[in-house]
Amino acid sequence: MENIFYAALALHVAGKPVNKENIRAVLKAAGTPVNEAALDAMTVLVEALETGSNKKSLDTRVIRFLTSELVHRNVEAGQVEDLLTQLARYSSSTAPVGEAMPAALVGATSLNELSGDEEMFAELGDGRSRYIYGVAAGGETIEFGRIGIEDNQVYSIPYKDICAIVHSCPSEPYQSRDGEVVKAWVKAHQQVVEAAKERLGAVIPLSFDTIVRPGSGTAHPDQVVRDWLKEDYDSLFAIMERIQGRDEYGVQVFYDPKVIDARIFEQSELVRQIQQEMANKSPGMAYMYRQKLEKAVRSEREKLVDQLFQDFYARMKRHSDDTVIGKTRKGGKETVMLLNVYCLAAEEKVESLGEELEEIDNMEGFSVRFSGPWPPYSFVAKTLAPVKGK
Repeated sequence: MENIFYAALALHVAGKPVNKENIRAVLKAAGTPVNEAALDAMTVLVEALETGSNKKSLDTRVIRFLTSELVHRNVEAGQVEDLLTQLARYSSSTAPVGEAMPAALVGATSLNELSGDEEMFAELGDGRSRYIYGVAAGGETIEFGRIGIEDNQVYSIPYKDICAIVHSCPSEPYQSRDGEVVKAWVKAHQQVVEAAKERLGAVIPLSFDTIVRPGSGTAHPDQVVRDWLKEDYDSLFAIMERIQGRDEYGVQVFYDPKVIDARIFEQSELVRQIQQEMANKSPGMAYMYRQKLEKAVRSEREKLVDQLFQDFYARMKRHSDDTVIGKTRKGGKETVMLLNVYCLAAEEKVESLGEELEEIDNMEGFSVRFSGPWPPYSFVAKTLAPVKGK
């Protein structure tokens, strides 16, 4: 809001009309991101002051705006009354817009930080809810620009030394029957998390479509998010410390069943014994022994696969700060997924983890899929559940 105010002041000094288009042009020339919600608020404020000057009264929207801002900033009630009196006196004077503005108003932060009247924010085009991309390190209000889902303006809501990365949105979830649309939304979500990580360092990513709704309360959506940050601060801070300097890597190991079975026939004493017994039996008895052999091979295969799982998993844990075992998925036409593991690892451990996986990949009948780095979704998603509204 400060940048927008100074842009408006610069226009006034230059004798130019103080309107949304001119303010946006000044900010663009200065290389400053435009907070559209705050720009709308400033436009309303300027229009209200001009109207108030003619009517000798102040627009009620401005009263609500200032009251909610100052109360949110814990300004004493008497001070609120003094400032409103100054503004009312200012609006009815002949002083041009931008001069002698009370210092507390000049220092006002983004409209996104305010609590207050829901009707007023509807007038200013603000969303009723907040879509949360994640929680990041840093206690500042930051404008990331229109990089969000459907080009929404992304910004941070701080509390102490952490902040939520959000955009304003309706209360309805993002839903579509068009798979490509959903993919675009998820991709945009991921890009915002990566942008926040690049700028702020550690980011606790939240799952797609995490939306905080104010519910029936009167608190502004930003304040609901801030209350959540306050309530869960200790756990969020602990998670932040845990993932600081670490990324998630996905590891899937596949095996060829034919290679595993060949090893069983070569190494299993039980299988060899059944084969020998079956060789001397009649065709009728041989059929029964074949059934017995298949059962023995299945049992031996399960034991071997379990041993390989334990071995490979232990090797991955040695090169990770934490691990999460995921559900196995369908392999290829000739392969079966042996294990699906998510590894949380610091940068200095990634090389050794890769070398370990390369050894497994070079084993006959085995292949490894290694992906990353990713934000640590698998290590935080189940621990975070923002309040949906009160």
